[in-house]
Amino acid sequence: MNALNNLIPCFFQKTAVIVCVRIILGGLFVYAGAGKLWDIRGFALIIEEFGLVPLALLPYVAVGLPVLEIVAGIGLIFNVRGSLLAITAMTIAFLGVLGYAIYEGLAIADCGCFAAGEVPAGYDDGSALKEAFIRDVGLLLACCFLFVTSKQKKQTTIVS
Repeated sequence: MNALNNLIPCFFQKTAVIVCVRIILGGLFVYAGAGKLWDIRGFALIIEEFGLVPLALLPYVAVGLPVLEIVAGIGLIFNVRGSLLAITAMTIAFLGVLGYAIYEGLAIADCGCFAAGEVPAGYDDGSALKEAFIRDVGLLLACCFLFVTSKQKKQTTIVS
């Protein structure tokens, strides 16, 4: 049991693991934002299906959100201060929107997470929303991992 207790802090301090998680998470947000910008009209239609954004703001959200995802993703890859917080906030917001859609029983086939038209046929029962929700929980866990490792790094720097 003592070996396991020593292994967990050691894993959280491995720089290579932390960098890989940062690059994968940041790259995922860059990819997602680029896919949405590629088809802004399709992404705007998906946003409209959720019914949470007033029509007057729809074009701004359809452009602004993907740009924010790309900027925050690049920032996370290069470890820019504030980018992890931005990605975590977006992930929590995405979880909220998906949770709302699932709770309301909305039959939205395409969550709009990566690009319009990404979901194959047969997902118009809302099951794609549940899968996206689970995926976003995984993203949130990755964000938490990066927050924990950054706090541990600061504590070890202060103690040293």
